[in-house]
Amino acid sequence: MTIMKKIKLIFGLLSVITLASCSDFLTKDPKGTMDEDRFFNTQDAGFKSLIKCYQMLNDFYRFERPRMDLYNISTDDAEKGGSDAGDGQAASELTFGKPLASNTDLYNLWEGMYMGIARCNTLIEKIPVADMIDAAGYPLKKEVKARYMAEARFLRAFYHFELCKIFGGVPIVNKTLTVAASKSLVRATEAETAAFIMDELKAIADDESLPSKLTLPTRELGRVTREAVWAMQAKVYMYFAKDDEKLCEAGRDAAKRVIDSGNYELEPDFQNLYRADGYLSCESIFVNIRGDVPSEYIYGSFLPCYASPRSTGAYGFDQPTQNLVDEFEKGDPRLLYTIIEPGDKFPTASGSETLDFSTYPNTGYHNRKVFLIESRRGPGWGDDAWSFHHIRYADVLLLYAEALIRTNGDKALAVKYINDVRTRADNSRNGDKDAVSRVRKIANKHLVPVKVSDDLLAAVKHERRVELAMEYNRLYDLKRWNCYTETMNAFAVQPYANGRGAAFRKGINEVFPIPQSEIDRTGGSIKQNNGYN
Repeated sequence: MTIMKKIKLIFGLLSVITLASCSDFLTKDPKGTMDEDRFFNTQDAGFKSLIKCYQMLNDFYRFERPRMDLYNISTDDAEKGGSDAGDGQAASELTFGKPLASNTDLYNLWEGMYMGIARCNTLIEKIPVADMIDAAGYPLKKEVKARYMAEARFLRAFYHFELCKIFGGVPIVNKTLTVAASKSLVRATEAETAAFIMDELKAIADDESLPSKLTLPTRELGRVTREAVWAMQAKVYMYFAKDDEKLCEAGRDAAKRVIDSGNYELEPDFQNLYRADGYLSCESIFVNIRGDVPSEYIYGSFLPCYASPRSTGAYGFDQPTQNLVDEFEKGDPRLLYTIIEPGDKFPTASGSETLDFSTYPNTGYHNRKVFLIESRRGPGWGDDAWSFHHIRYADVLLLYAEALIRTNGDKALAVKYINDVRTRADNSRNGDKDAVSRVRKIANKHLVPVKVSDDLLAAVKHERRVELAMEYNRLYDLKRWNCYTETMNAFAVQPYANGRGAAFRKGINEVFPIPQSEIDRTGGSIKQNNGYN
């Protein structure tokens, strides 16, 4: 059983001690039946606490849904969907560029990430001082403790990064807080937050306690590896680089470490990344595993149900835009594995189901990457066998190519990696393996290789959009390219945009409002972002 498959199971075992309170998610809860010191002296307490650190990656309301609404729906890649205009109001505010400080998506993400940070801090502080024992009752080995420490620091950096991408500079919380301290937090600048994240990752980048992909046992899939740290460094450096060539160089070098490891390759068939065993792919670097045994409750995710067509009993959110569909070149097979349409037919236990979008407002498309055939759905849709690649090898290759271009590096090498991704896509012409039939037919027209003489930055931007479409990367890219508001303003006048993007303002909408409840809780010591009340 992988660490991600264990999370819900062990969550129940940890109900005796809450590492982050529901009422104040930055502080310890004094109401548990077992005090913290006693808990950390129980069998396997360190591992159970580590799982709690990972657990926020599985939280639908505090991570998965806000990520979908912010990274897809607030961009030109997706529209809200749902039953009607009033369904999913938090997402509507985001997609029209008019988010309020009371927005539930923003609050839930803030709460969830700081809950994860608080759990990481608790474990980081306890590892050096607690007499931890393993599942067999023996003292926890030094190297195991070191590994737990490195994983917790990675996750602490990851959660701060998620916050920084949305809010800009945020309070840096690197220790367990008292109630009083949690109510007097102040925001760090974005530069200070970036420095903290980068320092955390740098501190563990060469930590030998972390296994490589080659030495990671199958039962531990989903846990942090050395390569995952390097890949995360690449994404962080490239996000904060903007026009900083030194950070671009750092991103280039971090991505190169992943490539030079020789431990990854592109999945030969693009669709396999999103099928039942996609988490086993040779392309997976950091993956959230939710399993593929839907009868077992602990395995599932609610997100596929939330973002699939209503005719299947799902909720109908997160619909790809016509603008995204138009970005795909004629003959690009990835479009078939990125969208589904009315009339597409998929197998069921009793025969098949034909998708029907006619009963609610829609774009005409849904996200194929999260849509599950009936055999992979959990009980009643909602606890579904779905895993997600936070970082995969194609992402790293394209970041490396971009960094080479932006640092005046080897352009021929950049072209090679862009074309590696395009060639894999071009070779993925075996049709939808899980469908009975698909309405869309991909033209038998091969993708033309990129040439050194082409506009390479434009080429890599295009490739990132179509390769990573609907995988929650679009906002990340638009913000680091300094073109988020401009892109949304341009999108507003496109067919089928319905005015989305027109209200986006330069200097305002690059970040989102801090939750007002957090400003109030701290008595105003946390300051609101410019342009929001």
